[in-house]
Amino acid sequence: MDTGRDKIGRGFRRGAAMLGIALLAACSPTERFHGYVPAEAVLSSISLGESREAVLEKAGPPTTTGALGAQDLYYVRSVFRHYGFFAPEEVSREVVAISFAASGGVANVERFDLSDGRIVPLTRRVTEDSVESGTFLRQLAGAAGNFDPSALINDE
Repeated sequence: MDTGRDKIGRGFRRGAAMLGIALLAACSPTERFHGYVPAEAVLSSISLGESREAVLEKAGPPTTTGALGAQDLYYVRSVFRHYGFFAPEEVSREVVAISFAASGGVANVERFDLSDGRIVPLTRRVTEDSVESGTFLRQLAGAAGNFDPSALINDE
């Protein structure tokens, strides 16, 4: 015969088991896939000297192209792993670079992975400081010699 106490104990154990399963599921990693890289069979079918249009037909549209109007094609694929509330971590990156010669044909097909990576600044905007180091009075005294009274005269 079941007593009320047995039912409460059984419900507590079930609840604890469900909570444990939920916690384990929350800690399991999730992976996100970004980008596209053509298969090895497609890349091996690309021959040196082949036109850009033929490469695009075989490999598909690239992730990005070369900067400053260059004809090069870049295919990038990344895998990010995410554990619970921690920040995602990049666990895999594959880059395929197809460069073209000045004549328009394929010059090189290169493959890189995460171990080949390095930090590259995408933009670098450095503005030189026009104010020389020194006190305000020193800057004021230095500007005194740069005065041109002809700028005040209106020649109209």
